[in-house]
Amino acid sequence: MSGSAEHRRAWGRYLRARDYVDEGLIRRHVIPSSTSKPSPRDWMRQRLLPALDHPERAFRAIHVTGTAGKGSVATMIAEILRAAGYRTGLHRSPYLQVATENLWVDGAYASADAYADLVDALRPLAEALRGPAVPLRVLVAVALCLEHFRRQQVEVGVIEVGAGGRFDATNVLQTEVAVLTNVGHDHLETLGPTLEDVAWHKAGVIQGGCTAVVFADDEDDPLWRAAQRQAAQVGATLHRVRASDLRYLPAADGTGRVALRTSRHGEQELPLAMAGPAQARNAALAVAACEAFDPGGTRIEATALRQGLAQARLPARGEWLSDAARRRTGTVPRVLLDGAHNPDKLGALQALLQEPAARRRARLHLLLGALRSKPVGDACAALARQADRVTVTEPGVYGKDAHPAAALAEQLRPHTRRPPAVQPSARTALAEVLAEAHADDLVVITGSLYLAGALRELWHPAADVLLERSSWPSERS
Repeated sequence: MSGSAEHRRAWGRYLRARDYVDEGLIRRHVIPSSTSKPSPRDWMRQRLLPALDHPERAFRAIHVTGTAGKGSVATMIAEILRAAGYRTGLHRSPYLQVATENLWVDGAYASADAYADLVDALRPLAEALRGPAVPLRVLVAVALCLEHFRRQQVEVGVIEVGAGGRFDATNVLQTEVAVLTNVGHDHLETLGPTLEDVAWHKAGVIQGGCTAVVFADDEDDPLWRAAQRQAAQVGATLHRVRASDLRYLPAADGTGRVALRTSRHGEQELPLAMAGPAQARNAALAVAACEAFDPGGTRIEATALRQGLAQARLPARGEWLSDAARRRTGTVPRVLLDGAHNPDKLGALQALLQEPAARRRARLHLLLGALRSKPVGDACAALARQADRVTVTEPGVYGKDAHPAAALAEQLRPHTRRPPAVQPSARTALAEVLAEAHADDLVVITGSLYLAGALRELWHPAADVLLERSSWPSERS
């Protein structure tokens, strides 16, 4: 990387710490499913957290789970709390470009040195736990967050579940509000085999004495039924959010508004930095969660709701690249970056492409790639039918296999206007797509968060994200 000697030193120290966590702690051996072994939650409770003197007890917690939308909901909650004056920590998973994204406090990621210091502190504990059955990378990633929040003296930690909920490494918090966004078919092979099984896992974040905020239209929704059973067992309060509680209002500039009824503030029309009907539902959940967290209304007022939602944005989740980023890199067409990687998220992207900002296009160029583990073929086919040109590539991820580009292109061929282009190199594929697209065209990059993160590098280099502690370097608010 270019830059000062200090920047090169910080970048190098960060890379060494990141590689230890992301590669050095990867479990090398597959443990048979029939083998009895502690869950990530149990490893955290029994071994790692006691050794750290329980950082999870240093702050109040809001825990967010669901098949889709949990990262957006968590971000919205954190920004509302921040606008209300709480010192707020936010943990999302996975990260997009740099590991410090998962260590957000009051709008800034952890510094390179703070991250490396945390890894250095946890390394002896990790090595003491090392064994073939221990999911060390997962445990350490969560422990880094909890310890960072303690060191930063946050008042509230907003924590996104990694997978499922009941046995997840994050399910060790003193949860005051649990948020359950939805249940879908992603992770059926690991949490299923049925939606009811997946819902049971997600409802496991509901703890005694907390308030659980659940999005469910139907009384027969598996998630609602699971939440009711869990709340009755542990003694929790349930709050239900329905689609009838809100109305989405699109805008021509790629943002939107949501009109909703809140328990405290009545009818509100609130701005959304992230557009689409799915984000309106996410906003309704976030507002309900914040009202449940501050039931007396002593700190979270309507102004904080408006300011927080107007600030809440996620990189590569319905992200329109700014004009400044495009000018800086000589990018001609408009670009929409979305890391959708399951049918629910890809369905939300399809809806987003019907928004006024997305329909203002001459041609639609679709660049997609997926992991082999994600069954996205049918959802990608629906997107491909809307596109004038489809290019298929492969995300490169340590320890994860990509869906072969040629095989995915063949699967999509019946749904495309012309044979999809195949280019396994993601960066080469992007260069080819951008070279072909005109100023009035739209390029959409999707199918994998890992692909989106790798290609976002063209406009926002990871080193800049790390050093400026923001996914939008030079634009941080």
